[in-house]
Amino acid sequence: MSDSNKPLFSRPALAAIMLLCTLAIWLLNLAVPSSKLPTPHIETWTTTSGIPVIWLKQEQWINSNKLEIRFSFRSVTTNTTLIQTTLAMLMSDSLPLSTASINQRLTPLAARASSYYDHENQTIGLTLSNEPKYLIPTLTLVSNWLKNPVFKHRTFDNWQRQHQNSLPAQHQLERVLFLDKNKQQDASEMVNVSLEQVSNYYHSLKTSAATIFIIGEMSPGAKQTVQNAINLISQDYRLSNASAESIIYEPLSTVIQKNEGDLWQTRSAMALMPVSSVKEWISLQLWGTDLVFTLNKQQHIDFVQLALTLSPQRPWAWWNIQYGDKIAAVPNQPSEEENRFINAKSLAFADQVPSVSDKKAFQTLLNTFKQQLEQQTLSPTWWSTIATQVTHEDGQLTLEQFANSYQEAIDSFTIEDYQTALKHLLKPSSYQEIQVYQ
Repeated sequence: MSDSNKPLFSRPALAAIMLLCTLAIWLLNLAVPSSKLPTPHIETWTTTSGIPVIWLKQEQWINSNKLEIRFSFRSVTTNTTLIQTTLAMLMSDSLPLSTASINQRLTPLAARASSYYDHENQTIGLTLSNEPKYLIPTLTLVSNWLKNPVFKHRTFDNWQRQHQNSLPAQHQLERVLFLDKNKQQDASEMVNVSLEQVSNYYHSLKTSAATIFIIGEMSPGAKQTVQNAINLISQDYRLSNASAESIIYEPLSTVIQKNEGDLWQTRSAMALMPVSSVKEWISLQLWGTDLVFTLNKQQHIDFVQLALTLSPQRPWAWWNIQYGDKIAAVPNQPSEEENRFINAKSLAFADQVPSVSDKKAFQTLLNTFKQQLEQQTLSPTWWSTIATQVTHEDGQLTLEQFANSYQEAIDSFTIEDYQTALKHLLKPSSYQEIQVYQ
């Protein structure tokens, strides 16, 4: 055989090359993100009154007509019932010369209004279409509404009658968790607010503006229309001067028993450390899912509800357990694990959370969370929730930081990250519990 017909590589050399190629492909596959998450783009500017505006968009929304606008405020008050009442009045028939609620007026325009509050943040939200035939009349209506809402006596009286002497469980837990026991307001003062207080509090929101968020796609024309509208709405807004310093308040763990008889409900609350990274946020999502699942599988529990309030200074978690009647013995007895009673307080301790020590349970939770996230991140509404209830522009985790790092955080998340985060975030010494018997 002539030299020109000889193979370029011997068989051992070819095998080595093939192995190297296989390794190279494997390494390339490792470099590809394991989750399919969109990459958002952020643009910022300020209104004519100096309020920061953040516009988040992504390529997946180019053909979408859904737009979310959020006006975020930081008006501090210990009377969360006043916040609740003010926003409820705003969402009712507060348009001048109208008996229809704001959403009854917005529905024909393919739009709706919403609100959110906790003990540190308040949000007025708009979901609307970016199509000019809907966008322009919607923003005209909303501008008239938010500039000078009218809080009507009849509506206020109806609200007061429906909520007379009833303090929501969330507010009860806030009181025992965050307020000085020696300076707490009387419950009647928390429930019975006046129409004048409502009007004054709405005006205080205008002097406590934090950020305006726009989530979704906008053409140049739509962007100009929205800019003009938010400049008009926020014309007399002023930036909030609320302190961004973290306040860590840890009261001694307390159990309050109401009435006597069979246990009907357990209402629990616990202070958290402020969330400073996406991995800490992921950890709380997994912890909350595990808490609800672990408690729900007990036979004496009907259902469990959990909520995370991730405010910038004093975040907290609270969960309600609804107990059922004692279940009679059945032929197929449940396993010892299913029969084991798990105290509501135990899951406030990081080392007692099942998924913290069980790698299989952790991986199952994480895989489910990734799958859900791939769908959720395509929604402008989901991003508006992240913008106003998870990230904080004057806090430790901003929307831009979240958007830029959440892909890497979810792809590299490990059980060690989870364990470290929960040990830092959960504050079991602050645990508060209200037991309701009937």
